[in-house]
Amino acid sequence: MKDKEIIERLKTGDESGLKYLYQYQNKITAYVIKNNGNEADAKDLFQDAIIVFYKNVMSGNYQQKSKISTYLFSICQRQWLNQLNRRKSKVQTTSDFIKYEKGEQTESRDESSNEGLLSYIVKALKELGEPCKSLLEASIYLQMSMKDIAQKYNYKNAHSVRQQKLRCLKRLRGGMDNRIIQQLS
Repeated sequence: MKDKEIIERLKTGDESGLKYLYQYQNKITAYVIKNNGNEADAKDLFQDAIIVFYKNVMSGNYQQKSKISTYLFSICQRQWLNQLNRRKSKVQTTSDFIKYEKGEQTESRDESSNEGLLSYIVKALKELGEPCKSLLEASIYLQMSMKDIAQKYNYKNAHSVRQQKLRCLKRLRGGMDNRIIQQLS
């Protein structure tokens, strides 16, 4: 099927045009796996790219300057690089937090403000106490699922964990607000 035919089918609501695009998925999967991803990442990425492509075609924003396969690949490539950057940022933040909590030096771009923030967060979490400290660390810094946290810390279910997390966050915010007010006085 030619690219123009795919576009025409999509505009007329014929889903066979979308189905045809799935032949390009293997190329995307190979790219993602080669660049620190897995098949599940690749499938999600490709689905997102198909949606972007479809919306662009239907809104008239798609201009046939390149092959559809090239266009889909560039969407996936851009989205994957963004995702890798977000992951790297989360890993760096978590790593800095763990290093700071252990008393190790952190090597960040803006060390003084980063260290001040980490110090503030560590103090606030310590003052918050258990089980809030462990629950927030597990959910935010270790990015564990609510189900896994429920099993690890013997909560009834994931809903109970969410409720406790909300209560802990509320207490944490309240404590931080009080500290800020005290510093300003």
